[in-house]
Amino acid sequence: MAEYTDRYDVGSLESTERRFSDLGLMRRLVFNYMLRHRMLFTLEILLIIVKMIIVLAGPYIYKVTIDFFINNTPTRDGRWLADIMRSLASAISGNAFPGTASILLSAALLYILVSLAQWAVTSIQTYYIDKLGLVVIADIRADFFEHLAALSQRFFEHGNTGRLVSRVTNDAEALKKLMSTGVFGLFADLIMAMGVLGMMALLNLQLTLVALLIAPVLALVSRIFQKSIKDAWWTARRNVASLTGKVQDLMYGAKVTKALTQEERSLMEFDEVNEQNMRTQIRAETVSVAFSGTVTVLSSIMTAAIWFLGGQQVMVAGRTLGQLVAFSQYATNFFGPIQNLAMFYGEIQSALAGAERNFGILDLEPEVREAPDAVELVYVKGHLVFTGVRFSYVKGQPVLQEISFEAHPGECLAIFGPTGAGKSSIINLLGRLYDPDEGVVEIDGVDLRRVKFDSLRRTVSIVLQEPYLFSGTIAYNLKFGRPDATDEEMVRVSKLLGVHRAITKLKDGYDTVMQERGTNLSYGERQLICLGRALLADPRILVFDEATSSVDPYTEGIIQNALKEEMANRTVLLVTHRVSTVRDADRIIVLNEGLIEDVGSHEELVERSALYRRLSQMQLVSLTGG
Repeated sequence: MAEYTDRYDVGSLESTERRFSDLGLMRRLVFNYMLRHRMLFTLEILLIIVKMIIVLAGPYIYKVTIDFFINNTPTRDGRWLADIMRSLASAISGNAFPGTASILLSAALLYILVSLAQWAVTSIQTYYIDKLGLVVIADIRADFFEHLAALSQRFFEHGNTGRLVSRVTNDAEALKKLMSTGVFGLFADLIMAMGVLGMMALLNLQLTLVALLIAPVLALVSRIFQKSIKDAWWTARRNVASLTGKVQDLMYGAKVTKALTQEERSLMEFDEVNEQNMRTQIRAETVSVAFSGTVTVLSSIMTAAIWFLGGQQVMVAGRTLGQLVAFSQYATNFFGPIQNLAMFYGEIQSALAGAERNFGILDLEPEVREAPDAVELVYVKGHLVFTGVRFSYVKGQPVLQEISFEAHPGECLAIFGPTGAGKSSIINLLGRLYDPDEGVVEIDGVDLRRVKFDSLRRTVSIVLQEPYLFSGTIAYNLKFGRPDATDEEMVRVSKLLGVHRAITKLKDGYDTVMQERGTNLSYGERQLICLGRALLADPRILVFDEATSSVDPYTEGIIQNALKEEMANRTVLLVTHRVSTVRDADRIIVLNEGLIEDVGSHEELVERSALYRRLSQMQLVSLTGG
């Protein structure tokens, strides 16, 4: 399967090479996710504009107050605001000709009012940015899981669960920062910079041009730091995924670790991954802080230049002190967005790396797709036919060759063979987890490639060798394949399988909540519940994939007795390497190295199939010896 590694192995998708540009990622977030919530998005834009207007008002109040009422150097452009201050001062003092103290008090009240308005708008804006961010994260996670469900089985045979968990938790959570400091932060800073720049130009065009001299320097600095910051945060996010995967691996393997007394080794391996994760995080933070510090120094130099040149203009009466103070405030507001970008650039890159890692999975195309004209299977009888089926996981390495057989409704057909014979591949094709390279798989004469996925999976139910129970109650697990099943149906199936008594002995009975991986039940009880889940789904075709290979003979006998009652209305496939499981089947297909060697009953195959006879003898001798 090496040829599929680059495409499907999640580990191979951890490359530090960027596949998307920052702008491309931003555009995708906006158009694919943010604009799903147009009302919230539009409200954010309006709040950004309102906040810009309020921020511009503060320094202008400084200018008018200083020029009109402190230095007595009035200018034509601020007369309207000065009149408002006088009117407010008259209302406060009750005097038609208020004094300077009353006017300064009115100016202070105006400034406080503007500050309160800025606080209110900022608070509302933050709330809705967080809300939109959480909604977008929820959408991305929903799309992620929906897409995982659509991906082919081959992906999950390569995919590392821990890394996938990291992508849908850590990486998706990082996107919240991108909503505020990224998309909206950049837009808000752009709007603010344009508004402030306009006010600066109105106040003093010469100083505005001086202030703009910092732009090419900042562009050069950003260019120097950009790649280092991107690479550092991409590596950091990749190592977070590796750490998550290692933690999950060690937790699931804790029992094996203890059994083999390898606790110290596991701890050393974890420490190594943890240490690497810490180093990459520190490096990413260091590069980001260095960039932020450089921008702060440049901004301070430019502020000092503005005061030096502007102070000279005031001294020669070319400009007023109010204009210089207001210009300085606007310049600070102009450099503010640049400093914000520098301060949060690392976090933005971390979030963009998370977005790209999620989009990398979302962009994978499933191999097995539902046909546009797919049909429902109606009035299913369960007549299964394989005709001339060839299949391989890797080109040039066939797993199944010219497989042709039929399974009739009400028949119990066994597929028997040694490990590696191709038994599980037949199940994969029947469940359409893969498509055959050649040939056709049909149910009631309909090619599975023309059947809707949900219709096929209602028709075919597979019981796997490893019993897996979901978090939730026993009833939830039993009804998982058919949530509308009644409690009476659930109890009937449980009694049929002989697990009802074990369930009712539990304190909460069918409402007992499963511990992780169902460890509050025995292995055999878990296997019986999985079988009950399959039977309760009421499939027309029931498949056992080595489902009894790990249970004791008593439990296997219960399962076989249950099958005798249920198989009258279904087609049953027993896929196994155990003779004890297949000997009572109606027919047995002997599979070896991807080829059908023989078909017949147990007695017939013992007589004429050397492979079947040899395996039978080996297993019977082993059982006798036990």
